[in-house]
Amino acid sequence: MRFLLIARFLPIATFFLVVLGYSGTVHALDDAVAFSGLTSTRAIYDVRTSDEKKLQFIFTVIRDTLDETIQQNVTPRYVASMRGPTVKLLIRSRQGDPELQKKTKTLIDELNKQGIRLEACGYALNLFGLEEEDLFEGIHAVGNSLNSLIGYQTRGYVLVPMN
Repeated sequence: MRFLLIARFLPIATFFLVVLGYSGTVHALDDAVAFSGLTSTRAIYDVRTSDEKKLQFIFTVIRDTLDETIQQNVTPRYVASMRGPTVKLLIRSRQGDPELQKKTKTLIDELNKQGIRLEACGYALNLFGLEEEDLFEGIHAVGNSLNSLIGYQTRGYVLVPMN
């Protein structure tokens, strides 16, 4: 019985929505309040994970955040500082799933293309017996990512923890 009622009224409802037009207002979400009066932003992302899928998610969020910021007429300047076990995921020739590594490399290339500076902690590289030359192209080794985080924050970059 209930099915028959739905079946009878569904075509009528569809007619009114499609033929007569839906007058509901759709609002795009934005960050107008947060960006009010701003022409640029500066952020340093503190990236710490040993999980490659999580790293890919973090890279995707950073990429999409940059795109959304630009769409709102604000110029972003971003740095992604990777430390601890994360540096082991930034190595060109390593064990693991080649498809995961390929996706990670693609995301690194996209972030570089967008102008996001990618930094790997030299302290962690040394700790894990890795060399700067082992890193994917486009990743800059720094002496100690904690000093990098301190320096960027002192220069006005906002710290965004990503772990």
